[in-house]
Amino acid sequence: MRRTTGRSTLKEVAERAGVSIGTASAVFAGKTWVSPATGSVVRRAAEELGYRPRSRRPAETGMIGFVSWVSELFSPGNLYYAPVVYGAQQACAELDLSMTYEVIQPRGDRLPLCVERGQVAGLLVLNVGASRDYLARILDAGVSCVLLEHAVIDLPVDYVRHDDETGGYLATRHLIGLGHTSPPPAIITAGAHIVPAALRLAGYHRACAEHGLTPDPAYVRPGDFTARTGYEQMTALLDLPVPPTAVFCANDLSAFGALDALRERGLRVPGDVSVIGYDDVAMAAHASPPLTTIASDKELLGAQAVWHLVQRVRRPETTSRDTMLGVRLVERRSTAPPHR
Repeated sequence: MRRTTGRSTLKEVAERAGVSIGTASAVFAGKTWVSPATGSVVRRAAEELGYRPRSRRPAETGMIGFVSWVSELFSPGNLYYAPVVYGAQQACAELDLSMTYEVIQPRGDRLPLCVERGQVAGLLVLNVGASRDYLARILDAGVSCVLLEHAVIDLPVDYVRHDDETGGYLATRHLIGLGHTSPPPAIITAGAHIVPAALRLAGYHRACAEHGLTPDPAYVRPGDFTARTGYEQMTALLDLPVPPTAVFCANDLSAFGALDALRERGLRVPGDVSVIGYDDVAMAAHASPPLTTIASDKELLGAQAVWHLVQRVRRPETTSRDTMLGVRLVERRSTAPPHR
């Protein structure tokens, strides 16, 4: 059989041997539960492909991975995820760990390079792009996972996220409490596949229902968590026959875009329209006017994910944990009672 140059992956070895990546990894890790016959088949496949396993096991390298999928949500310009990554890095420093960051193509089926190369024992996984099957393949490779801002049922992973349903409820209740009831507050949200957005929208509907309000469907505007769509959807709301007097933007970036649209129309905030955001990114306090928002502890999100991951690497059989971090209302000058 023809040999290769030694650059083959563990996945290719597993496919040639007819076993899972996890089983192939266990062979090279010296796991006793693998039968001698299976071990022989895997080693023969590795020899034929020229595969050379790393001399150190991932758990001994002191390295974890942080992966996200190519998306405008996770671009360098996103103000939310920088403190999340920073919190994870700080936790790693305290635990004497290294962390590698990797961006994955949205429709590729290749595992993260840090997994293929056996460099990490665990991964922190952001919320867009990771299907259940893809995560199962990572687990089959012997790599533990903690998911940030989303959950996938029936997999032995941990979840760390903010209480976004409560956050959406608090934001909407704040506007209603100021007197924005006729018409009810509007919302600029994001795609239903983005779990935090879906939960914040659920909180919005809960607060409206609690106060006997039924918003016009035209008041629920789809965005994508960017300033651009915040601007576009705020413009669309202002063009309605009865524009809202208050708008809940499901993140601060879309709120910044909404503020731009209101300034362009010559409208005052909060004199004509109140605006509330979500996340309390660093720039929210310096917006014009300073933005009322729902604060989430972004650094704690990253740090908590690392702490969970270390425990899961050490005890991969641990029951899945869903850790919910609290949120709170931060009142600034972008919200006020409606001008009559």
